[in-house]
Amino acid sequence: MRKIQPGRTPQHPPNRRGTQVARLVTLAAVVLCACTSRTDPLARIRDAGMLRIAIDPAFPPFEFVDGTGTLVGLDVDLGRQIATRLDVEAHFVTTGYDALYDALTVGRADVILSALYPDPSRMQNFVFTRSYFNAGAVLIVPETASITASSDLAGKRVALVFGTDAHVEALRWEKTLHPAPTLLVENDAETAIAVLSTNQADAALIDHVTARIALAHTRGLRVILPPVTDEPYVVATRVEDAALIDEIDEIIKDLQSNDDLDALIEQWMQ
Repeated sequence: MRKIQPGRTPQHPPNRRGTQVARLVTLAAVVLCACTSRTDPLARIRDAGMLRIAIDPAFPPFEFVDGTGTLVGLDVDLGRQIATRLDVEAHFVTTGYDALYDALTVGRADVILSALYPDPSRMQNFVFTRSYFNAGAVLIVPETASITASSDLAGKRVALVFGTDAHVEALRWEKTLHPAPTLLVENDAETAIAVLSTNQADAALIDHVTARIALAHTRGLRVILPPVTDEPYVVATRVEDAALIDEIDEIIKDLQSNDDLDALIEQWMQ
């Protein structure tokens, strides 16, 4: 007769059928959960109660840490507005710019929102929203100037920054406009603005971010849109989470249509 050790309950032979059923139920639950997270990212995010946003806080005015140690910027506010529209909280995952896509790949973040240019080489694995801001080069001219487009620059003096996409575009104008514009090539955008402000140039061709900030600090100038070069900033996620990007795309579209996004841009371009 088998002795039973004190304090232990006798062990009955295992119910193999019951154990097998329990394992199958557990496996089915895991598979169902995995499928839900893959096919319904919105459900996953709402279940978690947060939208995890990968961001590199080193690019003011889009994202940076202020004097109090707080993460702020245009992208930060936009991320919070998107999260609010999704009925969740925004949670920012800070990382270096080169590691933004890695944060998505390993599942640390749901989206990237960090002045991100859509990399054509990543189109197979990631999807992108419409542009919420185009940082390409824009023309700045005096408010009283008759210039309304690049075609009006024939024979004009155009200040720009050496080696930029704007410089490349202006070199094309030298060949296509008659008479050719005179290019005043400077080392930085601030100098190009100064040349324009002192009437040494008829127009300046600089990146849209610097242009918007310059307008806030320099009277008598206006920006001509759309940009003459293209550098769209977008939100990105994994290709399997395309439904999430579709939803965010609609949110951005709505923010653009009711001028909320323009107000946000104006606020941070001061």
